Amino acid sequence: MKKLLALLAIALIASSAMAQVDPDPDGMGVYFDMGGTVFETTTAAPFASVTAYLLITNPSDSSGVSGWEALVSVMGSPVAPSWTLSAGLDVDGGPDSFQVGIGVNPLALPAGPTVLLATWVGFVMSPVDMISFVISPVPGSVSFADSPGYASGDSAGVLIPLQVSSGYPYGAPCAMINGTGVVADEDMNWGQVKTLFQ
Repeated sequence: MKKLLALLAIALIASSAMAQVDPDPDGMGVYFDMGGTVFETTTAAPFASVTAYLLITNPSDSSGVSGWEALVSVMGSPVAPSWTLSAGLDVDGGPDSFQVGIGVNPLALPAGPTVLLATWVGFVMSPVDMISFVISPVPGSVSFADSPGYASGDSAGVLIPLQVSSGYPYGAPCAMINGTGVVADEDMNWGQVKTLFQ
């Protein structure tokens, strides 16, 4: 019986480890998987290729995404980094700043537990080279002055602000390559909160 209970506990822990990092609605983060669960990764060999995904997690608008905005700063020294949009046109012009128009339904990106906005690919010269991703609002944006955000799939005039998976204030890494220390914006129980002050 004890072995059965131990296996059940291990299964529950393993399944919670694979849950989305940010359970809150309308989140944005950079992840190393399409499900929004892996926010830290490592490279084992020189000049390794790494792929990262910019995702909206748990969108509250079920009609999809007709446009979005975010500044995604990549800190460190990746080689030949590039972003590829899932859909739409980036009218911002900056390499890490995005003001993307896609179009309303049926052109909008479909809603789901995660919505893939863009894919980043870069090479990491050495396993000791640390690269981090930081998401913040686009400077000077008239649509989203205080946060990244997206427009409803049914109406580009319905704007939904996004919270960043690493929390607020902006500036904390939401994903890292060859580094640790990402603080996920996760729900905490009272016991976990109390341990912060002991």
